[in-house]
Amino acid sequence: MNMLKGVFTGYVSRQFFIRFFGLLAFFVIILQMLDLLNRSSDIMEAPGAGAEQVWRYISLRAPQIASQFTPFAALLAVVLTLAGLSHTSEITVMRAAGLSVHRVLFPLGFACAIIAVAHFIFHETVTVNSSKKLDYWEVNDFAVNLPPDSESRTDIWLNFDGEFISAASAARIDNAIVLNDVTINEFDDNGLTIRTIEALRARHEDGAWTLYGVTALNALTNQVNKTQEAIWTNSLDPDFLFALTLKPDQTSLIELTQKIDQLRDDRADTRAAMTSFLSRFSKPISSLVMPLLGAIAGFGVHRQGVLLVRAITGASLGFTYFVAENLALALGKLGVIPAIIGAFFPFALFMVVGFAILMAMEN
Repeated sequence: MNMLKGVFTGYVSRQFFIRFFGLLAFFVIILQMLDLLNRSSDIMEAPGAGAEQVWRYISLRAPQIASQFTPFAALLAVVLTLAGLSHTSEITVMRAAGLSVHRVLFPLGFACAIIAVAHFIFHETVTVNSSKKLDYWEVNDFAVNLPPDSESRTDIWLNFDGEFISAASAARIDNAIVLNDVTINEFDDNGLTIRTIEALRARHEDGAWTLYGVTALNALTNQVNKTQEAIWTNSLDPDFLFALTLKPDQTSLIELTQKIDQLRDDRADTRAAMTSFLSRFSKPISSLVMPLLGAIAGFGVHRQGVLLVRAITGASLGFTYFVAENLALALGKLGVIPAIIGAFFPFALFMVVGFAILMAMEN
C-alpha cells in the first residue's frame, strides 16, 4: 500500500505540474502579446528604439504577468487534473484501494505548497525589481540608454501642510530632490481653492524648496503671475515624501518595513502600506486553498451531476476567492477594515469552506 501511495503521489503531482506550467505559459504568452500590441507604438517612438527595446519590455513585463496569474493557473490546473482523474475513474480506483479524500488530495496540496514558496521567492527577487525598472522606463517615455534609477517616484498625489500636491515624478539627483510637472492647490477653511501654482520643477536643497518655471493663479482675484523662480514654503520633508508615495509592488520587504516604521514615527496613515505588506505573503499562499476549492471537480457521485458542472463549480469557487481577496485588500488599504483582516480573512474563510466541502464529500 505504501508503494501504491508513492506511485499515486508522483503520478498526480506530475499531471498537475504539466497542466500548471502549460496554463501559466499560455496566460503569459497571450497576455504579453496583447499588452505588447497596446504598447509597441509607445516603445518604438523613442529615438533609436528597435527590437532590443521590445525584448527588454517583454523581459520586464512578463514577470508581472506570471506572478499575477500563478494562483489562477494553480486553480485551473487543480480542476483539470481532478476532472481528468475522475473521468478515467482513477480516483474511484484509488478510493476503492483505501485512500481517503484527504490522501487523494495530498499530492495536489504538496505541489501547491511548492508553487506558493516558489511564487513568493520569484516575486521578491524578480517581479519587484522588474516592476520598478519598467515603471521608471515608462515614465521616461521608454528612452534608449536611460541611466540607472537611483530612487524615484511617479504619479504623485498627496495632501500635506494645507496643500494638495501633485507631480509627475520625484527623483534623487546628487544631494537634492527634484519634482517634475508640479501642481500645488491651496484651500480655504471651506475646502475651496484660493490659489493654484504650476511649476516645471521643484527642487529641495539645503532644507528648502524652490520652484522653477512658476505660473500662479489667484482664484480670488483671477490674477495670473509668472516667474522663473519662487520659494515654496511647504515643510514637506523629502524622506517623508518618498515614504508617503511608496509603491509597495516596487519595493523590497526590508525597505517597505522601514518606510512603514517611518510613517508610523511621523504619525502618518500606515493602513495602505501595511495591507500591501501583508498581501505580499497572503497572495502567494492563496495557491494552498486551490486544491480544496477545486476538489469538487474530482469527487462526487456521477448521478448527482455531470463532470463538466462539477468542474465549473470548482472553478467558480476559485474565482469567488479572487474577487473576495481583491475586495478585502481594497477595504484594508482604505482603512475600512484592519490590515491583517484585509490580507488574510479571505484565505481563512475559504480554507474553512474548502475543508467543509471536503468533509461533506468524505462522508
